[in-house]
Amino acid sequence: MDETIRNQAIAIFKTMGLTEDEAITLFYKRTIAAGRMPFSSTEPKKPKQKKKRMNERFAEWDAF
Repeated sequence: MDETIRNQAIAIFKTMGLTEDEAITLFYKRTIAAGRMPFSSTEPKKPKQKKKRMNERFAEWDAF
């Protein structure tokens, strides 16, 4: 594991009153209870622009 990431996480756990072991145990318990990762494993999706509106704009630009 990347030591920088680990140390940053440990610092956050400490502010929450948790040891590294306690935080990992909590993560495992939540994973088991959910039957999956207890959070999204993908980055948040960016809002999509509506293709129809984009195509209309392109058509407007092409008209000039």
